[in-house]
Amino acid sequence: MDELWDFSFLSHFFWIFHCRVVSNFAFSFSIISVLTGITTLYNTGLKFGGPIGMIYGWFIAGFFTLSVGYSMAEICSSYPTSGGLYYWSAKLAGPKWAPFASWLTGW
Repeated sequence: MDELWDFSFLSHFFWIFHCRVVSNFAFSFSIISVLTGITTLYNTGLKFGGPIGMIYGWFIAGFFTLSVGYSMAEICSSYPTSGGLYYWSAKLAGPKWAPFASWLTGW
């Protein structure tokens, strides 16, 4: 009976884990709104920059996105807390602006 309970528990655990992974992906995908961004901005970039402008733009935007990611990783290594961005913004803003900075980050 214990083996059967263990199997059903693991099965239930993996089902919950799978649902959370899928829902997290779906939520992230809906936030970035890929289809809306592609349909509205693709033609504008192609019209004003051409193919070479879109290629260079992709590399430039990728460089700056990686710069932000590296900066956040550096801050994370300095303040390894579960609060993440809320805590970082409160600590880096100073005591006067800490409540507003963490509220703004959360909002």
